[in-house]
Amino acid sequence: MEIALKVDVDTHRGLGEGVPRLTKLLTAQGISATFFVAMGPDNSGRAVWRAFKNPGFITKMRRTRAASMYGLRTLLSGTILPPRAIALAFPQILRDLLRAGFELGVHGYDHVCWQDHLDDLDERGTSAEINDGLEVYRAVIGTPARGFAAPGWRTNSVALKILDAKGLSYHSDTRGHTPYRCTLDGMVLRTPEIPTTLPTMDEVMGAEGLDSPDALVRFYLEQFSESTLNVHTIHAETEGGSQFDTFATIVRGLKARGARFVQLQEIAQRLSMTELPVCEVKRTTLPGRAGWVSAQGEERK
Repeated sequence: MEIALKVDVDTHRGLGEGVPRLTKLLTAQGISATFFVAMGPDNSGRAVWRAFKNPGFITKMRRTRAASMYGLRTLLSGTILPPRAIALAFPQILRDLLRAGFELGVHGYDHVCWQDHLDDLDERGTSAEINDGLEVYRAVIGTPARGFAAPGWRTNSVALKILDAKGLSYHSDTRGHTPYRCTLDGMVLRTPEIPTTLPTMDEVMGAEGLDSPDALVRFYLEQFSESTLNVHTIHAETEGGSQFDTFATIVRGLKARGARFVQLQEIAQRLSMTELPVCEVKRTTLPGRAGWVSAQGEERK
């Protein structure tokens, strides 16, 4: 069983508290992973406006007990309280990730701006979000980033075309079932897409039958496939916070089954561009997630 563990870091607290907890666990278990960090300000408090656009957001907040998961400071960041830097607040944590052998990529710049307003941005605004994220990475690490993961699994044709010109090894912007190349307006993009293939814990926790740690552990141990690549996204704020013990139990269960953990860059390096399926990128909704996400669409024959 092969698992690519993808750790999304959306907030100041997630990087400062969640990432060190996760890296300690993963290192002790000898597990490799890829971390994607939002490189700009933590404006999490502004996400409250989602409640007016999507009633499902309130349901998710209650179901996941977001107040305890994120903390009051994070939930007010960028509104009553000023936003806090994410990557630039903890540059040593980012460098330590690489020194410890983990992979590091860019999870956008302003996570809330991208997730909530991507379609409102013109080409210049979208380019600025991408360029700012890549530049912060370069300033902290000293080398260019090789991977990008769109906040909230939301992308569009403008963003994909801009990213395709950046010479990245891959991006991981969508939900799907296998690596592929994106086709837009009859054009096939060069950069391979490695989609998330499993539901995230914040999508399933608290759902019917999944309201206890034991139930969540059983659920996830049944989700991983023996025959195909599993790309599993966790969050520093969730699995690195209130669900840490549950995640640790899942990890131990997967190791007991002989799972091999790989980084996304390893997956990208062995992909054959001529053999990858070419698929459209569509918009869909997922159980437990408020609003739309980008997903792997029909394969072009």
